[in-house]
Amino acid sequence: MNSITNLIRLWILTAVLGSSASGADDPPMFYPFKVTIGEQEAKMKDPGDLFAIIEKPVKAADLLKIDKEADFLIANACPCKEDGTILDGNHVIAIYAPKAKSLPLISTLKKEPLKPGTYLMNVVAHGKTARVVFTIADPQGKLRLPKVSDIIKFLKGDS
Repeated sequence: MNSITNLIRLWILTAVLGSSASGADDPPMFYPFKVTIGEQEAKMKDPGDLFAIIEKPVKAADLLKIDKEADFLIANACPCKEDGTILDGNHVIAIYAPKAKSLPLISTLKKEPLKPGTYLMNVVAHGKTARVVFTIADPQGKLRLPKVSDIIKFLKGDS
């Protein structure tokens, strides 16, 4: 299981480094094109940040949009902490469409909507990768408590 997590992290790092841009007038390396979820545009707080942020929670049925149609639009989401750290033991959730400039978040490969929580998403289009952190709102407004095992990991310093 740990090797799968490391493989996912390696893939994400490779995707990010492969999309890097150079030059003073270029967009930020981790946010080379605009991404909107619902009606909110992701914003970089600082050009050196590792990801852009959607400030307010979005709905699981919202639409992810980019400015220009891509031959193939791919979005890979991983559950994460608010600081963008991917949570161990979780799988990548993939969404894609050919000849598109938008994707419904509910059209995952497993045909299951994203669960409430925070996600790091790599949006790949035009040979570049934009990294965005966003939160899916809980429609019932229920408080999600952490698992006891997660609390123990945190207290041991394994998180």
